Amino acid sequence: MKKLVLIVAILSLSFGLLLLTKHPALGLDGPVFCGSCHVMEEQVETYLHSAHRLGTKCGDCHVPHSLVPGAINKAYTGTKDFIGVLRDKDPYTIEVSPLGQDIIQENCLRCHGDLLHMVGDTKRDGGRFCFDCHRDTPHLN
Repeated sequence: MKKLVLIVAILSLSFGLLLLTKHPALGLDGPVFCGSCHVMEEQVETYLHSAHRLGTKCGDCHVPHSLVPGAINKAYTGTKDFIGVLRDKDPYTIEVSPLGQDIIQENCLRCHGDLLHMVGDTKRDGGRFCFDCHRDTPHLN
């Protein structure tokens, strides 16, 4: 058991350090990297058929846009999903966490703030996430 914990810790640390570099040549925020895991095939395929494929990468929507929080979030979610794939006997399902939904909402507002300047944050005061109505924009259902 200790050996397994040590291996997971080393893999997590290595993965986290790799993500901290965020070097564009590594392609760690695009569909090639994200789609390298078989459980992400549907998400990548639908992204590649969306309007967002023309100007964004996966990380533009799913990762906070500051270095340390972005790297920590990416390392945590990547490691969590990696361990989930290894542990799950049934096909593992990728789902966005409540924190992930807030990150996506913030990134919608960051990129589309000029369109939303009169509306504001659609989630405020019990409203809906942008992607509740615009679900087919980033990923087709």
